[in-house]
Amino acid sequence: MTNRLEDHVAVTPHPSNPMSSLSQNLWVPSGARGVFGGQILAQAIMAATATVSPKLGLHSAHCYFLLPAQKSPTIEYKVEKLNDGRSYSARLVRAWQGDSDIFVLMASYSLPPTALPEDLGLAAYPAGQGKSKHSTAFSTEVPRPDLPPPEEGRVFPSFQTPFPDDICPPSECEDDADFLEKWVQQHGDVEKPWQKKFFKEYISERRSSPVSISRGRRKAGSPEENAPYPSSRMSWLRIRDLGPEPPNVETVKAMISYISDFQFIGTAARSVGMNQNSTPRLGMLASLDHAIHFYPFPSNFDPAAPLLHVMESQSVNLSSGRGLARGRIYTWDGVLIATTGQEGVTRANVKGKQTKGAIEGGMVDVDVSKVKAKL
Repeated sequence: MTNRLEDHVAVTPHPSNPMSSLSQNLWVPSGARGVFGGQILAQAIMAATATVSPKLGLHSAHCYFLLPAQKSPTIEYKVEKLNDGRSYSARLVRAWQGDSDIFVLMASYSLPPTALPEDLGLAAYPAGQGKSKHSTAFSTEVPRPDLPPPEEGRVFPSFQTPFPDDICPPSECEDDADFLEKWVQQHGDVEKPWQKKFFKEYISERRSSPVSISRGRRKAGSPEENAPYPSSRMSWLRIRDLGPEPPNVETVKAMISYISDFQFIGTAARSVGMNQNSTPRLGMLASLDHAIHFYPFPSNFDPAAPLLHVMESQSVNLSSGRGLARGRIYTWDGVLIATTGQEGVTRANVKGKQTKGAIEGGMVDVDVSKVKAKL
């Protein structure tokens, strides 16, 4: 497993078809049914981006996972041009493995934002809340902070859902692998062989992963701090190795798409109290679809800095076996740069079979229910 995330999202040009790309470095997480869904999403985005004018940047992607992808044979990402306009372009990507159509993606690209005329009559920011400087790589205006109502008949230039005020900074949040390693050392009552194997493999996987995951710890007194059925979770995600040269902004978007799949659909299972120790037990977790919308990056954006993914369960229905979660991705200092959504199989184990895909996209942390309050 390579330690650079850029290698996980990269694709190889097809030798004879300029509208196709080939997979590389496919990764199957321990205990998962197939290749990590975030990797398929990211590689499909890279394949689509290779066919779009460099003047345009990805602003949204919507995909469906049709079949689990396997580590071999090679996946071919076939790109179709849907539209090339002055301001927007759209691409359709079909991922084929062998004779099977396993994944489909629609991606939309747009021109970067332009500066608004100064005489537009927008409400002014308070002192010290002006616009950031323009950058050719990451261009934006500072999102609207919490401000008093604008003057009558005037508007602010932007808005974002506020950054959570109950989240501890990354330095105060424990790495996933460290947390689990301590838990295993403190609890010697993990009896079942598959559980021992699971913890060992998962901890090793997290140590060698190109992405660091830290559990977003809430500040003392937060309503969700010790909730028995938490409907939301927060994770600090950090790319460990960016290599000698910083990646371009479109590659960074593919990387963010990759990491947005970690622990996402598991948020839905948590909201109904379903886990490895519940009755009924968790039977299966698997992504059905995934969406991500990007917003302008701040001029001081650092791809090596931690990103906060706030994930919230929206709906779970065990009779249909589906759950829905939505999320928001912020920079470490509170700028909203992406919103996410995912529906997936959220199935109870009603036949007593061993769980399938339980850690697809990241561990379902309520597997360790004895420390539920800390998760």
